[in-house]
Amino acid sequence: MKSRLLCGAMAIGWAVTMSAGALAQTGNSSDAAVEAAADQNDNVIVVTAQLREQNILDVPQAVQAIGATELKNSGVESLADVIAMIPSATTGSTISAGSNTFQIRGVAAAETDGDSTVGFYLDNFAFSLPGRPYAPSVDFYDMERVEVLRGPSGTLYGLGSLGGTIKILTAQPDLVDAQLSTRISANITDGGEPGAAADMMVNVPLIEDRLALRGVVSYQMIGGYADVLPTGKRNGNDANNFTGRVKLLAVPTDTLRVTLSAWHNRSNQDFSNRITFVDPPVLDQTFGVADSKYTLLSGDVELDLNFATLSSTTGYIKNTVIVNNGGFIPGIGDFAAFWPLRTKNFSQDFRLTSQGNGSLQWLIGAFYQNGETKGGQSVSLYDFPVNDQMGLGTFNDNRLKSEAFAIYGEGTYSFFDDVVDLTVGGRYYREKRRFDENSSLTFLEDDVVIPTIGTDRATNDTINPRFNIAIHPSGNGMVYFEVAKGFRSGAITSSSIIAAANSALGTDFSNSSPPDTLWNYEAGLRWSFLNDDLNASLSVYQFDWADAQIELSPTLQSIVVPVGDVRGRGIDAEINWRTPLDGLRLQVSGNTNETELRDVIPEVAAALPWVSNGRQLPGTAKHTLSVSGSYVMPVGEWDLGVHGRYSYRSRQQSIFDGRYAPWSGLGSMRVTLSRDDLEVALFSDNIGNSGRPISVPGGQNQIPYPRTIGISFEKKF
Repeated sequence: MKSRLLCGAMAIGWAVTMSAGALAQTGNSSDAAVEAAADQNDNVIVVTAQLREQNILDVPQAVQAIGATELKNSGVESLADVIAMIPSATTGSTISAGSNTFQIRGVAAAETDGDSTVGFYLDNFAFSLPGRPYAPSVDFYDMERVEVLRGPSGTLYGLGSLGGTIKILTAQPDLVDAQLSTRISANITDGGEPGAAADMMVNVPLIEDRLALRGVVSYQMIGGYADVLPTGKRNGNDANNFTGRVKLLAVPTDTLRVTLSAWHNRSNQDFSNRITFVDPPVLDQTFGVADSKYTLLSGDVELDLNFATLSSTTGYIKNTVIVNNGGFIPGIGDFAAFWPLRTKNFSQDFRLTSQGNGSLQWLIGAFYQNGETKGGQSVSLYDFPVNDQMGLGTFNDNRLKSEAFAIYGEGTYSFFDDVVDLTVGGRYYREKRRFDENSSLTFLEDDVVIPTIGTDRATNDTINPRFNIAIHPSGNGMVYFEVAKGFRSGAITSSSIIAAANSALGTDFSNSSPPDTLWNYEAGLRWSFLNDDLNASLSVYQFDWADAQIELSPTLQSIVVPVGDVRGRGIDAEINWRTPLDGLRLQVSGNTNETELRDVIPEVAAALPWVSNGRQLPGTAKHTLSVSGSYVMPVGEWDLGVHGRYSYRSRQQSIFDGRYAPWSGLGSMRVTLSRDDLEVALFSDNIGNSGRPISVPGGQNQIPYPRTIGISFEKKF
């Protein structure tokens, strides 16, 4: 059945590719001109990290931009691939496509619970799930670029940007030219089932120079690779992903731009990406599904007021993650877990940004958010001992509501003929949270149920400043110094789970935690050499994270509580080199850090020794490295390209039980033959077929997807 679906998907994709030319035959010359212009100017990278367009070399922050060409050549298909390219960033945990957690610069807090320590933006919309740390599931076909800000961005980006911010920017509609592109791919998997994918982009100018529509559809079938022990099913954890997004751009006047966007993403997986045994990959589970979906609607309005630009971003998201599974976990025993989570979130952001090239540049804004997450994890642990009995169960169907507003602003003044830039900014944030609890604790042996029904409320506010000074001793570079504060909302945890955890630890945690804050102190430089062919950046930082909210699982159920302080010190570095050999580009980036726990609550350290003073914070890696290269040479009317990427991460400890995932190194390669309207590519991901765990969450293992070897065809019209 799987083979027939695979063949059918490839046939449909190829038929669409071959028959679609009539829709956009006039677009070829325009596409070629655009690509040529991009090639001539690809040393100038424009980013919006400071909510205004700037050359990346003028941004006095640790900012990384990954453009459309680099994303494609590097074989980026998911946010996890992007994370592997970011200095200091690692994957913390995954269950399925819609339940991944990541950390940047050692600011790691959770595998499944609590608010994220990384801010995520889909275009200008803040992807935020109250009480959950999950990143968005994204397909990367027809992307414009990804921007990564390392370090807290609490002034401009607000909630959750403790460790950094990731902005995923999709391509804008073209108001002039009709465009159509399609791509199909298929792969074989070492020890697993084959996979396939199909993508399509269409751009239609509805009114030339005034109105255009751009749409993207992507579908992916991912072959399973882990056998299911109880049932004997081979390759049982197969999955499929669908993404559809559309943008409507209207420019009714020369001073007004309106962009309306809609996204829908869906992922369905049998069992999950958490493997019981690694070599060979085996799932000791009797049942399992890991499904997720979200629908996002957003609108952006930009009005040119001559002296400033007034911008508005309005968005609404509905997100669902359902993870149900049961079986056996070594060290835990038999279990059954049911975990539905449903989130709704509305947000509104207004910004007024100065224009012109005067000495003073400024920005002021206001932000409002109203959202809720409903659900929780209900678990039966049949082999867990409690008070001379065997078996513990929990039920959770809770609702967390969050309503927040913020006002923020930032100004930059240039002195001494633009040699020195002084930036001062701040954000005031106030949030009300309400936790409606409907939970229970069950002693399975005696079938004794202890219910908890009630409501908890918390109101918190915080002021988050930023101070930055940048010095431009020449036109080729700058040095900057920054002090900035980030913050994250306080968690509210089920009373029954907190009570059980306090009993196990001998602590007295409240089920409502105050926000945690992080101060970052940083010095960095950006410099270009060899007529901008060689660009380098370096940043040295220290952060102090007070009363860090960390996820603990003393009774195998998660609580998020302030366990102590964290101090982190590190160095980030990036080098991008367009070499003297025509067509050869190299990139290297890396990080080394010490992120240590301090002043940990003694009872926590005694019960969970991996969470004790002087230890590297679990969920973080001391060293990361990413190396990539791309070589393109003409072969007649075609271009032959060879593209490779390797990422390394030192060992990383699980916050769940203190186990270590060993060091990990993953490589990928693509060989392409392309011309203006067609590309054929041979590719291999995890080319060394590494099976070393990336992380070891929840007593289980997350391993890299096994080696794939595949071919893809892309046609542009």
